Amino acid sequence: MPTEQILKGSERLFISNPELGVDKDWFSMAAWKAQNAIEGTAAGRGTVWFIKTEQGQYVLRRYRRGGLIAKLTQFNFLFRGFKNTRPYQELKLLEFMREQGLPVPEPIAGHCQRIGVQYQAEIITKLIPDAKELFTCLLDQEQTSAANLNWYEIGKTIKRLHDAGVNHTDLNCHNIMVDLAQKVWIIDFDKCHQAGIAQDWQDANLLRLKRSFEKEASKHPNFQFKQANWQTLLEGYHG
Repeated sequence: MPTEQILKGSERLFISNPELGVDKDWFSMAAWKAQNAIEGTAAGRGTVWFIKTEQGQYVLRRYRRGGLIAKLTQFNFLFRGFKNTRPYQELKLLEFMREQGLPVPEPIAGHCQRIGVQYQAEIITKLIPDAKELFTCLLDQEQTSAANLNWYEIGKTIKRLHDAGVNHTDLNCHNIMVDLAQKVWIIDFDKCHQAGIAQDWQDANLLRLKRSFEKEASKHPNFQFKQANWQTLLEGYHG
């Protein structure tokens, strides 16, 4: 379980790796900029910064809303207790999955600032070295990355996640990663949770993933996804 540290009455740190000495400055862009530690940024379900330090490389993600509600408030969430906040829940799930030997990022810490009945939050995980999104591999114009993909292993990895009872409610081609050794990783567990083994949510995860492939293929002519890839993925999933 993440360790909860009280900064002020309305502010908390959640620590998964106490050896790093994480403090509030780890969540300050100004502090990282002053150290020239920011290597890049990305956008998606949250705003993401890639941080390089003497201790290692990390991913700092600010939680952000999606969908229509994001037009009203991008970064505020309803507060229902600190242990029900997104960073605490995601760190807790990551700790469980790491204990199960699943290929997911190492959890580092989270930060939560309560603002009345709402809160804003961030999470830090360890960067997976030399890894690219499955989306990026499939968009490789030279087709080298796409040709080397092990679709059977991708399906097998998703099955391992499901066998551990982890419901990845936003499984898509952006949060599956492949490193140089062709090891498959799964990331971004915001709003995901443990569930009883059941075919309905497992099938829903797979259907969401398939739709993401089809969506990107319709948007990008060079997207190297074929129906045969999906069939191989399912073969790996069903073993």
